[in-house]
Amino acid sequence: MFVISSIIRAIVIFILLVMLTVLPAQSQSIHETDDDSLKVGLVLSGGAALGIAHIGVIQAIEEAGLRIDYITGTSMGSLIGGLYSIGYTSDQLVEIATSSNFMELFTERRDRRFMTNYEKLIEDRTIATFPISERGIDLPAGIITGQNIYTFLSRLSWSVHGTDDFTQFPIPFAAIGTDLETGKAHVFRSGYLPDALRASISIPSLFLPHEFNDHVYIDGGLIRNVPVEDAIDLGANYTIAVDVARPLQPRDSLRTFAEILNQSVFFRVHDFSDEQKDLADYVIEVEEIHAYSPTEFGLAEKYIEIGYREGQRHIEKFRELASKQTSPPPPRPGVGDPAALPIREIIIEGNTLYEDEYIMNLLEFTPGTSLNPDIIEEKVTRLYSSQYVDKVTYQVHPYDGYYYTLRIKITEGFNDELRVGLRYETNTQASILLESSFQNLIHRGSISRFEARLGNRMNFKIDHAYYGALGSQLALLTSVEYMSEDVDWYTEDERVSRFKNEVIRGELSGANYFSTQNLVAAGIRKDFTFHTNKINPEGITASDTDYHAFFLRILRDNLNRRSFSTSGEKLVLEGFLSDEIFLSPINFFSARLYYRGLYRVTDFFSISNNIWFGYTSGDDLPWHYWQSPNRYDPLYGFVRFGGAGRYELTSKNIQMASAGLQFEPFYHRFIGVDVYAGRFLDEWNLNLSDNDIEYGASLTVGAQTILGPIKAFFSHSTLTSFRAELQIGYQF
Repeated sequence: MFVISSIIRAIVIFILLVMLTVLPAQSQSIHETDDDSLKVGLVLSGGAALGIAHIGVIQAIEEAGLRIDYITGTSMGSLIGGLYSIGYTSDQLVEIATSSNFMELFTERRDRRFMTNYEKLIEDRTIATFPISERGIDLPAGIITGQNIYTFLSRLSWSVHGTDDFTQFPIPFAAIGTDLETGKAHVFRSGYLPDALRASISIPSLFLPHEFNDHVYIDGGLIRNVPVEDAIDLGANYTIAVDVARPLQPRDSLRTFAEILNQSVFFRVHDFSDEQKDLADYVIEVEEIHAYSPTEFGLAEKYIEIGYREGQRHIEKFRELASKQTSPPPPRPGVGDPAALPIREIIIEGNTLYEDEYIMNLLEFTPGTSLNPDIIEEKVTRLYSSQYVDKVTYQVHPYDGYYYTLRIKITEGFNDELRVGLRYETNTQASILLESSFQNLIHRGSISRFEARLGNRMNFKIDHAYYGALGSQLALLTSVEYMSEDVDWYTEDERVSRFKNEVIRGELSGANYFSTQNLVAAGIRKDFTFHTNKINPEGITASDTDYHAFFLRILRDNLNRRSFSTSGEKLVLEGFLSDEIFLSPINFFSARLYYRGLYRVTDFFSISNNIWFGYTSGDDLPWHYWQSPNRYDPLYGFVRFGGAGRYELTSKNIQMASAGLQFEPFYHRFIGVDVYAGRFLDEWNLNLSDNDIEYGASLTVGAQTILGPIKAFFSHSTLTSFRAELQIGYQF
């Protein structure tokens, strides 16, 4: 027995020794498959717009017949790789890259149609926004919130909304992000694909960091721009790394603060990338693309061509690898148009300020309705464009065998902000707007706003809107304002006088300011008026008597944009009454009707028309109730009569109309032609035979830029032979 037990012990020891020697060898080949087929992992680097070149490399890989078994990506590489992994063909990726308007995706403007009436009165006037915190005025955490990008990604990933495991995609996939709190790489192999992609592309300072699941993420390129090890972890036993990132720049190229800052950040990025590329079996560096800027998204076709040419240089290697695989690439039918899905219920998450019922009414949802991304995005836009909503995301989940659940997550925010606007006009020269707004500054359920316009026309204003409970449409608006303006006074087309009109105004009104429907407001206005710096005062007929007046205002505004609108309409109807019966020192009545309509004929061509009727009665009429085109008004905007100067057509009564054509031959580049006709009367009449009609015409050339709209006007009228004007920036 002793001999037998000794033999058994010897056998056990021998087996253990063999296992100890074999295990290391097994760990070295852990990614090998049972049939020893080559499992290729494609690794796509970040590089912002330059990452579009990955599509061209993929085209060459497909042409060689090489099967891709795993994909990992960072930043733009994660976006391209993620879409390819869920079934998009290379041709579809080309279509997405070349047809997508990246400028629109990076423009974080809320849909004007769904803004509240109060926001429409003050929106689209500034070019920079700074958050205000307890520490003071801060720089924003990012220029782009990512709402448009997230909605774009949600649409493209519609086919996998119900798939949480990325390894179950047609090609298993992983994306890399950086945990902002720990600085460590986070590998997204499961969850909701748009969240993973949005986190991976969150370039610091450009995009707001992406927050979900109690973590905050920024661009994965900071820690692992070429994620080779993650492809190996997925199961690849052969990795192809494609790097499009620009190398470190020579010192003669580092001239600006931004260039030096970028270089200092990319020291470690390149170190990490070199470590990862050392792990790769084959590395492709797309050097030709380094001549271009990572911000030039408009060159998508060029980048794809460069990527394809680079792929052709390696196509023999791709074919060699393909010959070692035991099976060819599976068919790729592509991702079809998103089908409408029957939605059984909507689940709202993240709302603490708004009640579910209010949000459901805003969404206008009926259970059992079939929804596709177009319809859902319109509903999401309604939420995103409403008060106190910073971000809206959505996902569709299976509910049962037939129905689905639409899950909408809202990120709310009370944002105190300082906004800055800049403007230049030929007539008024340069001006600046400083505007700050505070939520719940005095009491809950209120907005307090402070505004200062500095320049030729001075304006200081304090608004306080009290709306009570969130979701309420009614509000009380109190405002105190100081206005100062130098006015040229004309009589029969001749300038006869000049004066400075200064007004201190208090106003109280009640209205459905926080409704997206037509505005109906009623209130009282008190003005203290001062005329100073008078030249030829006998020729000035505007009254400088203090007064108070009651007013009623109706406003309908669904123009799609405040500047260069292409569709929608704006209707303003208002009346003011000052009378001794109400203890006002002067008697006058003023009524105005203004209508602007734009009718889209094609995507690049619209027809417009304007109508403005203004009627007054009473001898003592303050300056603000005289009708004067070519002069900015906060409610009407800038109502133009081509060929006339500022104040030149001032009158007590006006009957004016215009019609025009607007073209957009290139994105955000506009050409407009308008014709005008108008009567500018001291006494109202409808006798068109009096031969007192003025005519005008204008040509407008303009563009929407980072500084706001830029417009050049060239006009002619029966008053002047030719007039040229320039406007830069938003109107205020």
